[in-house]
Amino acid sequence: MVKSSITRGWISMKEQFYILILLFIYRLFWGYFLYKFIKSAVVPVLLRYPDANAGGSGIGRLLYYIEGQTALRTDPAVQHWLWLLLALTVLRLLLTPFIRAGLLHELHQERAGARGLFFFPGMKKYGLPVLLFSLAEWALTLLPLYWLLPRMYRHLLSGVLDVPLLLKLVPYVLGWLLYLFLVRKLLLYMQFGYTAGTGMFSSMLICLKVLLPSIGISIILGAGSLAVLLLCSASALLYPGLPALMLRQAAPLPSTLFNMWGIAAQYHLWSSKSFPQ
Repeated sequence: MVKSSITRGWISMKEQFYILILLFIYRLFWGYFLYKFIKSAVVPVLLRYPDANAGGSGIGRLLYYIEGQTALRTDPAVQHWLWLLLALTVLRLLLTPFIRAGLLHELHQERAGARGLFFFPGMKKYGLPVLLFSLAEWALTLLPLYWLLPRMYRHLLSGVLDVPLLLKLVPYVLGWLLYLFLVRKLLLYMQFGYTAGTGMFSSMLICLKVLLPSIGISIILGAGSLAVLLLCSASALLYPGLPALMLRQAAPLPSTLFNMWGIAAQYHLWSSKSFPQ
């Protein structure tokens, strides 16, 4: 079941190659903005840091931190950059559900045997409902932190100079990540059902029934994505300069590929139960 879903997901990727290219260009633009932000706003601030190796004193570093805290509250230039970064981050968060809506509509049309460019009509048709699913996901993600953060904060303050005490935070973090994984998985399958018209709650039950194969798909494709990321990072270290820059620019392509492949594989796992042949 896992192998079949991954294989069918890869076949879907061939049909949606144009979406992969569009998302790659989209991520390139986002990376270019981050580069310009760091170059224009962060690098000049870091260059003023009074490092000890450059003759800086402890008093100078203390004044540097005080000046930075004051600038965050009063400097119009700093606030301008922070608001711009926040606005573009929110814009990207809002665009992501519309991109997923287009991808899901494309998968539905492919299953039905249709051929064409269904990505943008899918964004228009299902963008707002998928955005509501994303809002629910963000709310459910933050909800446990209301109870976890006070407990983690106490351990963090006490464990600044005590590393073994910091290890007590690991169960909290792992539990929250596991919860986040399950919430995202359930909501993804509910989106499959909603956009296909088969029902959200029946799709949620399907997710629970195929949870182990679904986790297997996530592990296999996640490992592939991680391997590509490590390979790109290692290559950049071994071949600095222009090769490293080219690898860094190309890095979003395999990452986007594995993200789309993962959604397509999960979709085919869901459709094998929703539309058995």
